[in-house]
Amino acid sequence: MVRPSPISDCDYINFLVAAQCDVSCVKAAECFSGNGLVITHDMFNRFLTRQSLTTETLWAEVEPFVEKRNGWFVLDDTVIDKVHSEKIALTYFQWSGNQHKVIKGIGLITLVWTDGANTFPIDYRIYDKDGDHLTKNDHSRAMLQTAADRGFQPYFVLFDSWYSSTANLKFIDKLGWQWFSRVKKNRMVNPDNTENRPVASLTISEDGEVVHMKKYGFIKLFHSVNKAGKDRYWATNCLIMDAIDRRNLQAIAWSIENYHRALKELCCVEDCKIRKELGQRNHINCSLRAFIRLEAVQQQHDITIYQAKWEIVRAAIGEYVRNPKYALQGK
Repeated sequence: MVRPSPISDCDYINFLVAAQCDVSCVKAAECFSGNGLVITHDMFNRFLTRQSLTTETLWAEVEPFVEKRNGWFVLDDTVIDKVHSEKIALTYFQWSGNQHKVIKGIGLITLVWTDGANTFPIDYRIYDKDGDHLTKNDHSRAMLQTAADRGFQPYFVLFDSWYSSTANLKFIDKLGWQWFSRVKKNRMVNPDNTENRPVASLTISEDGEVVHMKKYGFIKLFHSVNKAGKDRYWATNCLIMDAIDRRNLQAIAWSIENYHRALKELCCVEDCKIRKELGQRNHINCSLRAFIRLEAVQQQHDITIYQAKWEIVRAAIGEYVRNPKYALQGK
């Protein structure tokens, strides 16, 4: 019996929550078929290529889990690897901070909310320079404006040096928010009302230095050295920030890297092989919403999202070892 009703987004999301990546429409259909019910891979393919899932569908699901006045925003992008795929829409050659080189993939920009314990994506954009002619900075400002319109008042907006353009900093100022960002070593500042010079040429105390950033205004500048011995420079419009605050915000900013890793390892965001643009967009949307479900378990039951995923796998393994399908005769 073929299932009479169409595949829903919740069907596909539930599949992504449980799947061990390397997913496909064929594998999804196999998981849903059984007990006389026949689900074809074409049903999942039609769902992915004909629906129009938007960022609003994500917001509707995540809103109950976030507190608009108690938390931080973290903004960053990642590349959804499509190195070995051919003719897939939305793919561009772009820099991957994870692989430290230019790769072919889909650029995903996400604005996440975190309270320091839980992290939820509240908005996202897909980089499509030939389609909408927007830059990643354009997308970032659009997401921040949407967040402001929704009533958010974050403690800080945290981001990497890619998003620390003067236009972005002034935009956040207009929203009335505080920001904290990495800055490149050649960023020009004036420390003593004499001349602008690169931040790498300055001696910066542990608690930071108030300097004038070229074309922006006064900021507080910090310096740190990472485990590899490389210099890192940080800036904020909060002129009273100290070294303890700086270290705490660095740790909070790392939450988006954990989000990116889990999105790829647990929610199968890189595994869609559909070539059509709408199919890729809908798959990414469902992957982010799969993450929300796992993160919600962490928030409500005090277990990690990796433990939440393992509970699904453990139940399946437990069922198999109790009734092994491939046991040798007499064993």
